[in-house]
Amino acid sequence: MPAPITNTTSVLSFPAFLTSYDPSDLPGASLDPMGFERGYLHLADKLLPGLTNVADRPRYFSVLCAGTLLAKVDVTESPRRQAAERLQGLLRFERLWALANVMASRRAGDSDTVLSGIRGVTYAISRANSLEQSGASRTDASFPLLSRQVPYGAVGIYGAVADGMRFLDRRLLVLTPDLGERLGQHFVEATNMPPVLQRAVKNGSDVSVRQLADWGERAHIVNEYLPVEQDCFREALHRDPVRSRMAECLEQCPVKKHGESELNRLGRIVRTTRRQPLNRDLYEAGSTVLAFEETYRLILLGFERLLWLCRNLPAASVTPADINSDSVLQLVSEQLPDVVGRLCQAADSATSEQFCVEQHRLNDVLTFVREAATACDSRLELVESLIQRHTDVQRGKFDQGRRKMPWLERVGDRISLTMTRVGGLNREATSPDAVRPHEYRLPSADALIASAEGRT
Repeated sequence: MPAPITNTTSVLSFPAFLTSYDPSDLPGASLDPMGFERGYLHLADKLLPGLTNVADRPRYFSVLCAGTLLAKVDVTESPRRQAAERLQGLLRFERLWALANVMASRRAGDSDTVLSGIRGVTYAISRANSLEQSGASRTDASFPLLSRQVPYGAVGIYGAVADGMRFLDRRLLVLTPDLGERLGQHFVEATNMPPVLQRAVKNGSDVSVRQLADWGERAHIVNEYLPVEQDCFREALHRDPVRSRMAECLEQCPVKKHGESELNRLGRIVRTTRRQPLNRDLYEAGSTVLAFEETYRLILLGFERLLWLCRNLPAASVTPADINSDSVLQLVSEQLPDVVGRLCQAADSATSEQFCVEQHRLNDVLTFVREAATACDSRLELVESLIQRHTDVQRGKFDQGRRKMPWLERVGDRISLTMTRVGGLNREATSPDAVRPHEYRLPSADALIASAEGRT
Protein backbone atom coordinates (compact mmCIF):
# COMPACT_ATOMS: atom_id res chain seq x y z
CA MET A 1 0.00 0.00 0.00
CA PRO A 2 1.21 3.54 -0.69
CA ALA A 3 2.56 5.34 2.32
CA PRO A 4 0.01 7.81 3.73
CA ILE A 5 0.49 11.48 3.11
CA THR A 6 1.81 12.81 6.39
CA ASN A 7 3.66 15.80 7.72
CA THR A 8 2.82 17.94 4.69
CA THR A 9 1.69 21.06 6.46
CA SER A 10 5.21 21.95 7.58
CA VAL A 11 6.45 21.76 4.01
CA LEU A 12 3.63 23.58 2.33
CA SER A 13 3.57 26.44 4.81
CA PHE A 14 7.38 26.46 5.12
CA PRO A 15 8.09 27.61 8.67
CA ALA A 16 11.19 29.64 9.45
CA PHE A 17 13.25 26.49 9.99
CA LEU A 18 13.05 25.66 6.31
CA THR A 19 14.19 29.04 5.06
CA SER A 20 17.69 29.50 3.69
CA TYR A 21 18.61 30.84 7.13
CA ASP A 22 18.23 27.47 8.81
CA PRO A 23 19.81 26.82 12.24
CA SER A 24 22.49 24.69 10.64
CA ASP A 25 24.14 27.87 9.43
CA LEU A 26 25.09 28.62 13.01
CA PRO A 27 27.97 27.15 15.06
CA GLY A 28 27.28 23.69 16.43
CA ALA A 29 24.82 23.74 19.36
CA SER A 30 24.62 27.53 19.11
CA LEU A 31 21.60 29.16 20.69
CA ASP A 32 22.82 32.67 19.91
CA PRO A 33 22.95 33.85 23.55
CA MET A 34 24.31 37.29 22.62
CA GLY A 35 22.13 38.05 19.61
CA PHE A 36 24.64 38.00 16.73
CA GLU A 37 22.62 35.71 14.45
CA ARG A 38 20.79 38.34 12.42
CA GLY A 39 23.96 40.26 11.64
CA TYR A 40 25.82 37.07 10.74
CA LEU A 41 23.13 35.90 8.33
CA HIS A 42 23.07 39.33 6.69
CA LEU A 43 26.82 39.20 6.11
CA ALA A 44 26.75 35.61 4.87
CA ASP A 45 24.21 36.61 2.24
CA LYS A 46 26.48 39.44 1.11
CA LEU A 47 29.09 36.85 0.18
CA LEU A 48 27.16 33.78 -0.98
CA PRO A 49 23.44 34.56 -1.23
CA GLY A 50 21.12 31.58 -1.36
CA LEU A 51 23.57 28.99 -0.02
CA THR A 52 23.78 27.41 3.43
CA ASN A 53 26.56 25.66 5.28
CA VAL A 54 24.95 22.23 5.25
CA ALA A 55 23.84 21.97 1.59
CA ASP A 56 27.27 20.82 0.48
CA ARG A 57 26.50 17.67 -1.56
CA PRO A 58 25.22 18.89 -4.94
CA ARG A 59 23.92 15.47 -6.00
CA TYR A 60 21.04 16.11 -3.61
CA PHE A 61 19.72 18.68 -6.08
CA SER A 62 19.45 15.85 -8.61
CA VAL A 63 17.66 13.73 -6.00
CA LEU A 64 15.21 16.54 -5.26
CA CYS A 65 14.44 17.12 -8.91
CA ALA A 66 14.19 13.45 -9.89
CA GLY A 67 11.99 12.56 -6.92
CA THR A 68 9.67 15.48 -7.60
CA LEU A 69 9.56 14.64 -11.30
CA LEU A 70 8.56 11.01 -10.70
CA ALA A 71 5.85 11.72 -8.14
CA LYS A 72 2.38 10.64 -9.19
CA VAL A 73 0.20 13.74 -9.29
CA ASP A 74 -3.47 14.16 -10.12
CA VAL A 75 -3.58 17.45 -12.02
CA THR A 76 -7.32 17.79 -11.32
CA GLU A 77 -6.60 18.14 -7.60
CA SER A 78 -5.97 21.46 -5.84
CA PRO A 79 -2.41 22.89 -5.98
CA ARG A 80 -1.99 22.11 -2.29
CA ARG A 81 -3.00 18.49 -2.76
CA GLN A 82 -0.71 18.18 -5.77
CA ALA A 83 2.17 19.51 -3.67
CA ALA A 84 1.39 16.92 -0.99
CA GLU A 85 1.50 14.16 -3.59
CA ARG A 86 4.81 15.43 -4.96
CA LEU A 87 6.18 15.47 -1.44
CA GLN A 88 5.28 11.83 -0.86
CA GLY A 89 6.96 10.77 -4.09
CA LEU A 90 10.05 12.79 -3.23
CA LEU A 91 10.28 11.28 0.25
CA ARG A 92 10.01 7.76 -1.16
CA PHE A 93 12.67 8.54 -3.75
CA GLU A 94 15.02 9.87 -1.07
CA ARG A 95 14.58 6.78 1.12
CA LEU A 96 15.15 4.37 -1.75
CA TRP A 97 18.16 6.34 -3.03
CA ALA A 98 19.78 6.33 0.43
CA LEU A 99 19.18 2.57 0.74
CA ALA A 100 20.55 1.99 -2.78
CA ASN A 101 23.74 3.84 -1.81
CA VAL A 102 24.24 1.58 1.20
CA MET A 103 23.64 -1.60 -0.80
CA ALA A 104 25.95 -0.55 -3.62
CA SER A 105 28.73 0.37 -1.20
CA ARG A 106 28.47 -2.99 0.55
CA ARG A 107 28.57 -4.81 -2.74
CA ALA A 108 31.78 -2.95 -3.63
CA GLY A 109 33.28 -3.66 -0.21
CA ASP A 110 33.56 0.02 0.61
CA SER A 111 33.54 1.33 4.16
CA ASP A 112 30.66 3.42 5.45
CA THR A 113 32.83 6.54 5.13
CA VAL A 114 31.96 6.77 1.42
CA LEU A 115 28.37 7.35 2.50
CA SER A 116 29.28 10.56 4.31
CA GLY A 117 26.85 13.33 3.47
CA ILE A 118 23.76 11.15 3.06
CA ARG A 119 20.99 12.44 5.29
CA GLY A 120 19.78 9.67 7.60
CA VAL A 121 22.38 7.18 6.45
CA THR A 122 22.24 5.28 9.77
CA TYR A 123 18.54 4.61 9.14
CA ALA A 124 19.33 3.32 5.67
CA ILE A 125 22.08 1.10 7.08
CA SER A 126 19.61 -0.27 9.63
CA ARG A 127 17.16 -1.08 6.84
CA ALA A 128 19.88 -2.80 4.82
CA ASN A 129 20.86 -4.87 7.89
CA SER A 130 17.25 -5.90 8.41
CA LEU A 131 16.88 -6.99 4.79
CA GLU A 132 20.10 -9.02 4.94
CA GLN A 133 19.15 -10.71 8.20
CA SER A 134 15.70 -11.67 6.95
CA GLY A 135 16.96 -12.76 3.53
CA ALA A 136 14.35 -10.56 1.84
CA SER A 137 14.71 -10.23 -1.91
CA ARG A 138 12.42 -7.22 -2.28
CA THR A 139 11.86 -3.95 -0.43
CA ASP A 140 9.71 -0.86 -0.57
CA ALA A 141 10.14 2.65 0.83
CA SER A 142 8.09 2.12 3.98
CA PHE A 143 10.93 2.61 6.45
CA PRO A 144 11.94 5.68 8.43
CA LEU A 145 14.73 7.98 7.30
CA LEU A 146 15.62 10.36 10.14
CA SER A 147 13.30 11.09 13.05
CA ARG A 148 11.64 13.77 10.90
CA GLN A 149 12.50 13.33 7.26
CA VAL A 150 10.88 16.53 6.02
CA PRO A 151 12.85 19.11 8.02
CA TYR A 152 16.08 17.13 8.43
CA GLY A 153 16.32 15.40 5.07
CA ALA A 154 16.63 16.60 1.49
CA VAL A 155 13.56 18.83 1.58
CA GLY A 156 14.52 20.77 4.68
CA ILE A 157 18.26 20.96 4.16
CA TYR A 158 18.46 21.38 0.39
CA GLY A 159 14.99 22.66 -0.52
CA ALA A 160 15.60 26.31 0.28
CA VAL A 161 18.84 26.37 -1.69
CA ALA A 162 17.19 24.55 -4.61
CA ASP A 163 14.46 27.18 -4.60
CA GLY A 164 16.93 30.06 -4.52
CA MET A 165 18.92 28.53 -7.35
CA ARG A 166 15.72 28.04 -9.37
CA PHE A 167 15.58 24.28 -9.53
CA LEU A 168 12.09 24.29 -8.08
CA ASP A 169 9.40 26.33 -6.41
CA ARG A 170 9.41 24.72 -2.99
CA ARG A 171 6.11 26.29 -1.97
CA LEU A 172 4.29 23.93 -4.32
CA LEU A 173 7.21 21.62 -5.17
CA VAL A 174 6.99 22.47 -8.86
CA LEU A 175 10.13 22.05 -10.94
CA THR A 176 11.37 24.84 -13.19
CA PRO A 177 11.40 23.74 -16.84
CA ASP A 178 14.84 25.17 -17.63
CA LEU A 179 16.77 23.62 -14.75
CA GLY A 180 14.63 21.42 -12.50
CA GLU A 181 12.87 19.31 -15.09
CA ARG A 182 16.02 18.99 -17.17
CA LEU A 183 18.12 17.90 -14.19
CA GLY A 184 15.53 15.46 -12.84
CA GLN A 185 14.81 13.83 -16.19
CA HIS A 186 18.47 13.45 -17.03
CA PHE A 187 19.30 11.93 -13.64
CA VAL A 188 16.57 9.31 -14.09
CA GLU A 189 17.69 8.49 -17.64
CA ALA A 190 21.47 8.68 -17.22
CA THR A 191 21.42 6.42 -14.14
CA ASN A 192 19.16 3.98 -16.03
CA MET A 193 16.61 3.95 -13.24
CA PRO A 194 14.54 0.75 -13.69
CA PRO A 195 10.82 1.21 -14.46
CA VAL A 196 9.94 -0.96 -11.46
CA LEU A 197 11.87 1.43 -9.23
CA GLN A 198 10.14 4.41 -10.80
CA ARG A 199 6.80 2.76 -10.00
CA ALA A 200 7.92 2.24 -6.41
CA VAL A 201 8.47 5.99 -6.15
CA LYS A 202 5.12 6.76 -7.72
CA ASN A 203 2.86 4.42 -5.78
CA GLY A 204 4.84 2.82 -2.95
CA SER A 205 5.19 -0.63 -4.54
CA ASP A 206 8.26 -2.79 -3.99
CA VAL A 207 11.45 -3.42 -5.97
CA SER A 208 14.02 -6.20 -5.95
CA VAL A 209 17.02 -5.67 -3.70
CA ARG A 210 19.31 -6.62 -6.58
CA GLN A 211 17.86 -3.98 -8.90
CA LEU A 212 18.05 -1.35 -6.19
CA ALA A 213 21.72 -2.13 -5.54
CA ASP A 214 22.44 -2.07 -9.29
CA TRP A 215 20.90 1.39 -9.57
CA GLY A 216 22.79 2.50 -6.45
CA GLU A 217 26.06 1.78 -8.25
CA ARG A 218 25.03 4.20 -11.01
CA ALA A 219 23.43 6.87 -8.79
CA HIS A 220 25.87 6.80 -5.87
CA ILE A 221 26.61 10.01 -3.99
CA VAL A 222 30.35 9.75 -4.69
CA ASN A 223 30.03 8.98 -8.40
CA GLU A 224 31.37 11.45 -10.93
CA TYR A 225 28.88 14.14 -11.85
CA LEU A 226 26.92 13.62 -15.04
CA PRO A 227 27.36 16.12 -17.90
CA VAL A 228 23.90 17.64 -17.46
CA GLU A 229 24.45 17.85 -13.70
CA GLN A 230 27.59 19.85 -14.39
CA ASP A 231 25.77 22.18 -16.77
CA CYS A 232 22.83 22.71 -14.41
CA PHE A 233 24.99 23.27 -11.34
CA ARG A 234 27.20 25.73 -13.20
CA GLU A 235 24.18 27.66 -14.45
CA ALA A 236 22.57 27.73 -11.01
CA LEU A 237 25.77 28.78 -9.26
CA HIS A 238 26.37 31.70 -11.58
CA ARG A 239 22.75 32.80 -11.94
CA ASP A 240 23.14 35.23 -9.05
CA PRO A 241 25.79 37.85 -9.92
CA VAL A 242 27.11 38.24 -6.36
CA ARG A 243 27.38 34.49 -5.87
CA SER A 244 29.03 34.19 -9.28
CA ARG A 245 31.72 36.77 -8.50
CA MET A 246 32.37 35.25 -5.09
CA ALA A 247 32.71 31.81 -6.71
CA GLU A 248 35.35 33.23 -9.02
CA CYS A 249 37.20 34.62 -5.99
CA LEU A 250 37.08 31.21 -4.33
CA GLU A 251 38.55 29.59 -7.41
CA GLN A 252 41.35 32.15 -7.40
CA CYS A 253 41.98 31.56 -3.67
CA PRO A 254 41.52 27.83 -3.09
CA VAL A 255 41.99 26.25 0.32
CA LYS A 256 45.64 25.78 1.13
CA LYS A 257 46.79 22.15 1.12
CA HIS A 258 47.77 22.11 4.78
CA GLY A 259 44.29 23.16 5.84
CA GLU A 260 42.99 26.64 6.38
CA SER A 261 40.16 28.27 8.29
CA GLU A 262 37.39 30.11 6.49
CA LEU A 263 38.42 33.37 8.11
CA ASN A 264 42.03 33.03 6.94
CA ARG A 265 40.83 32.29 3.45
CA LEU A 266 38.45 35.25 3.57
CA GLY A 267 41.38 37.39 4.62
CA ARG A 268 43.22 36.41 1.46
CA ILE A 269 40.13 37.14 -0.62
CA VAL A 270 39.81 40.57 1.03
CA ARG A 271 43.38 41.38 0.06
CA THR A 272 42.74 40.16 -3.49
CA THR A 273 39.55 42.20 -4.00
CA ARG A 274 40.81 45.38 -2.38
CA ARG A 275 41.86 46.88 -5.71
CA GLN A 276 39.08 45.36 -7.81
CA PRO A 277 36.37 48.01 -8.38
CA LEU A 278 33.88 45.45 -9.67
CA ASN A 279 34.24 43.47 -6.43
CA ARG A 280 34.08 46.44 -4.09
CA ASP A 281 31.04 44.95 -2.33
CA LEU A 282 32.86 41.66 -1.73
CA TYR A 283 35.84 43.50 -0.30
CA GLU A 284 33.57 45.48 2.04
CA ALA A 285 31.60 42.39 3.04
CA GLY A 286 34.75 40.36 3.70
CA SER A 287 36.35 43.16 5.71
CA THR A 288 33.22 43.53 7.81
CA VAL A 289 33.00 39.77 8.34
CA LEU A 290 36.55 39.60 9.69
CA ALA A 291 35.89 42.42 12.15
CA PHE A 292 32.43 41.04 13.00
CA GLU A 293 33.86 37.64 13.92
CA GLU A 294 36.67 39.18 15.93
CA THR A 295 34.09 41.12 17.92
CA TYR A 296 31.74 38.17 18.26
CA ARG A 297 34.42 35.86 19.61
CA LEU A 298 35.62 38.41 22.14
CA ILE A 299 32.09 39.18 23.36
CA LEU A 300 31.24 35.50 23.66
CA LEU A 301 34.50 34.87 25.48
CA GLY A 302 33.43 37.35 28.15
CA PHE A 303 30.00 35.76 28.46
CA GLU A 304 31.41 32.22 28.55
CA ARG A 305 33.82 33.32 31.26
CA LEU A 306 30.92 34.35 33.46
CA LEU A 307 29.23 30.98 32.91
CA TRP A 308 32.46 29.12 33.73
CA LEU A 309 33.07 31.14 36.89
CA CYS A 310 29.54 30.48 38.09
CA ARG A 311 30.02 26.75 37.58
CA ASN A 312 33.45 26.51 39.15
CA LEU A 313 33.76 29.04 41.99
CA PRO A 314 33.09 27.51 45.40
CA ALA A 315 30.12 29.79 46.05
CA ALA A 316 28.60 28.96 42.64
CA SER A 317 28.27 32.68 42.03
CA VAL A 318 30.43 35.60 40.94
CA THR A 319 31.14 38.63 43.09
CA PRO A 320 32.50 42.06 42.06
CA ALA A 321 35.86 41.02 43.51
CA ASP A 322 35.90 37.93 41.27
CA ILE A 323 35.17 40.07 38.23
CA ASN A 324 37.84 42.65 39.00
CA SER A 325 40.51 40.01 39.58
CA ASP A 326 39.76 37.78 36.59
CA SER A 327 42.43 37.81 33.88
CA VAL A 328 40.11 36.69 31.05
CA LEU A 329 37.61 39.47 31.70
CA GLN A 330 40.57 41.83 31.86
CA LEU A 331 41.67 40.64 28.41
CA VAL A 332 38.16 41.24 27.04
CA SER A 333 37.94 44.73 28.49
CA GLU A 334 41.38 45.67 27.14
CA GLN A 335 40.86 44.37 23.60
CA LEU A 336 37.18 45.08 22.95
CA PRO A 337 37.35 48.85 22.25
CA ASP A 338 39.87 48.44 19.41
CA VAL A 339 38.07 45.43 17.97
CA VAL A 340 34.72 47.21 17.99
CA GLY A 341 36.36 50.23 16.43
CA ARG A 342 37.50 48.10 13.50
CA LEU A 343 34.03 46.65 13.04
CA CYS A 344 32.32 50.03 13.08
CA GLN A 345 34.91 51.45 10.71
CA ALA A 346 34.39 48.59 8.25
CA ALA A 347 30.61 48.90 8.34
CA ASP A 348 30.40 52.70 8.36
CA SER A 349 32.94 53.28 5.57
CA ALA A 350 31.20 50.98 3.06
CA THR A 351 30.06 52.72 -0.11
CA SER A 352 29.04 50.01 -2.59
CA GLU A 353 25.33 49.84 -3.24
CA GLN A 354 25.25 46.06 -3.12
CA PHE A 355 26.77 45.87 0.36
CA CYS A 356 24.81 48.80 1.80
CA VAL A 357 21.39 47.37 0.91
CA GLU A 358 19.59 46.36 4.13
CA GLN A 359 22.60 47.31 6.22
CA HIS A 360 20.14 48.16 8.99
CA ARG A 361 20.20 44.45 9.83
CA LEU A 362 23.59 45.10 11.44
CA ASN A 363 22.36 48.00 13.55
CA ASP A 364 21.26 45.96 16.55
CA VAL A 365 24.66 44.31 16.96
CA LEU A 366 26.56 47.53 16.26
CA THR A 367 24.57 49.43 18.87
CA PHE A 368 25.22 46.75 21.47
CA VAL A 369 28.95 46.37 20.85
CA ARG A 370 29.46 50.14 20.86
CA GLU A 371 27.81 50.32 24.27
CA ALA A 372 29.87 47.37 25.51
CA ALA A 373 33.07 49.00 24.28
CA THR A 374 32.33 52.24 26.13
CA ALA A 375 31.79 50.22 29.32
CA CYS A 376 35.27 48.67 29.21
CA ASP A 377 36.81 51.25 31.55
CA SER A 378 35.08 49.31 34.31
CA ARG A 379 34.95 45.53 34.25
CA LEU A 380 31.81 45.64 36.39
CA GLU A 381 30.08 47.85 33.83
CA LEU A 382 31.21 45.60 31.00
CA VAL A 383 29.81 42.53 32.75
CA GLU A 384 26.57 44.36 33.40
CA SER A 385 26.38 45.20 29.69
CA LEU A 386 26.90 41.55 28.75
CA ILE A 387 24.26 40.30 31.18
CA GLN A 388 21.72 42.89 30.10
CA ARG A 389 22.27 42.05 26.45
CA HIS A 390 21.87 38.33 27.09
CA THR A 391 18.71 38.95 29.10
CA ASP A 392 17.20 41.07 26.33
CA VAL A 393 18.09 38.48 23.68
CA GLN A 394 16.61 35.59 25.63
CA ARG A 395 13.39 37.45 26.42
CA GLY A 396 12.96 38.12 22.73
CA LYS A 397 12.78 34.36 22.09
CA PHE A 398 9.74 32.16 22.61
CA ASP A 399 9.34 28.47 23.34
CA GLN A 400 5.80 27.09 23.06
CA GLY A 401 4.43 30.58 23.53
CA ARG A 402 6.54 31.44 26.57
CA ARG A 403 9.44 33.83 26.67
CA LYS A 404 12.79 32.18 27.27
CA MET A 405 14.63 33.04 30.45
CA PRO A 406 18.29 34.13 30.65
CA TRP A 407 21.01 31.73 31.72
CA LEU A 408 22.43 34.16 34.29
CA GLU A 409 20.78 36.29 36.93
CA ARG A 410 21.93 38.92 39.40
CA VAL A 411 20.87 38.55 43.03
CA GLY A 412 22.18 41.48 45.05
CA ASP A 413 25.80 41.94 44.03
CA ARG A 414 26.24 38.31 42.96
CA ILE A 415 25.79 36.67 39.56
CA SER A 416 24.71 33.04 39.36
CA LEU A 417 23.27 30.49 36.95
CA THR A 418 19.53 30.13 36.56
CA MET A 419 17.73 26.79 36.45
CA THR A 420 16.86 27.35 32.79
CA ARG A 421 20.38 27.62 31.40
CA VAL A 422 21.13 25.51 28.31
CA GLY A 423 24.02 25.79 25.91
CA GLY A 424 27.41 27.37 26.33
CA LEU A 425 30.83 25.74 26.27
CA ASN A 426 31.56 22.79 28.53
CA ARG A 427 35.18 23.77 28.97
CA GLU A 428 37.20 26.72 30.15
CA ALA A 429 37.85 29.34 27.46
CA THR A 430 40.72 31.73 28.08
CA SER A 431 41.15 33.36 24.66
CA PRO A 432 38.97 34.28 21.66
CA ASP A 433 40.49 31.37 19.75
CA ALA A 434 38.51 29.02 22.00
CA VAL A 435 35.24 30.41 20.60
CA ARG A 436 34.13 28.88 17.34
CA PRO A 437 33.35 31.52 14.70
CA HIS A 438 30.35 31.48 12.41
CA GLU A 439 30.71 29.66 9.11
CA TYR A 440 30.26 31.49 5.83
CA ARG A 441 29.21 28.77 3.36
CA LEU A 442 32.54 28.54 1.57
CA PRO A 443 32.68 24.69 1.53
CA SER A 444 29.18 24.56 0.02
CA ALA A 445 30.25 26.95 -2.72
CA ASP A 446 33.44 24.92 -3.26
CA ALA A 447 31.33 21.78 -3.69
CA LEU A 448 29.16 23.46 -6.34
CA ILE A 449 32.25 24.76 -8.13
CA ALA A 450 33.78 21.28 -8.14
CA SER A 451 30.54 19.65 -9.33
CA ALA A 452 30.25 22.14 -12.19
CA GLU A 453 33.72 21.05 -13.27
CA GLY A 454 32.89 17.34 -12.91
CA ARG A 455 34.97 16.87 -9.76
CA THR A 456 33.56 14.97 -6.76
